[in-house]
Amino acid sequence: MNTTTNRRNFIKTTAAAGLGLSIIPSGIVFGKDKDTKVRLGFIGVGLRGQSHLELALKRTDVDVVAICDIQQRMIDMSLKLVTESGKPKPQVILEGVQGYKKLLENKDIDAVVIATPWEWHSIMCLDSMNAKKYVGCEVNVGMTVEECWELVHTSERTGMPLMMLENVCYRRDVMAVLNMVRQNVFGELIHLQGGYQHDLREVKFNNGKTDGGIGAEFGEKGFSEAEWRTQHSVYRNGDLYPTAWCWSCCHDGRHQPRQSFYPISFLFIKSPWVT
Repeated sequence: MNTTTNRRNFIKTTAAAGLGLSIIPSGIVFGKDKDTKVRLGFIGVGLRGQSHLELALKRTDVDVVAICDIQQRMIDMSLKLVTESGKPKPQVILEGVQGYKKLLENKDIDAVVIATPWEWHSIMCLDSMNAKKYVGCEVNVGMTVEECWELVHTSERTGMPLMMLENVCYRRDVMAVLNMVRQNVFGELIHLQGGYQHDLREVKFNNGKTDGGIGAEFGEKGFSEAEWRTQHSVYRNGDLYPTAWCWSCCHDGRHQPRQSFYPISFLFIKSPWVT
């Protein structure tokens, strides 16, 4: 990118490029056939997955072909969104934790959006790429460095793109800082540091029936993310969600000759993929 690009144009063009366009076929993105629609499958339609689903249903260039989850309530909530949108009812898969493989068998799906608990992301991404699907996956995509490398190698081998759906690096203020780095406003950057500064009490605790910070249940008695995510904070000590700050630092810092970053470590914890 030319460093003389002004901030307004930079933000506008980068935002357009950053909203998941890399997970879908280039012929569709660049409008080679205006009648062609992106055919999406959703693996995990909990509250996070439903937010992606709702956005997809608002688009005229997207068909929601299938949804998959392991909880009837989440399926019902998702189907309500579909009905309200006026779009056709998608294929529904409610067949346990391995049910997503049935979705991947659907030849009418171009790309999948994965929004399940963290420890399921890697294997689901691998299976999706091997099934020749474009993949957009919620963070984190891997729980270990080895898993991350396996994702890279699988993408290269299959030719299927994988985009981690981190959104902080495309936030307006973060893109503004990136533009200033490219304009050399700060001079040479030699060290970058960040942290996940986010009050998650309303995410990690609830009454077991709804989200919104009412109640203090988690684990088996929790609802949505409180059912699985809180356990990571109980048994792990560290930055459990490093992509927001790390992605932004890497985004900004890769334009400088040398930087330093804090290491990231992960610990595997098995859980059902409720979201």
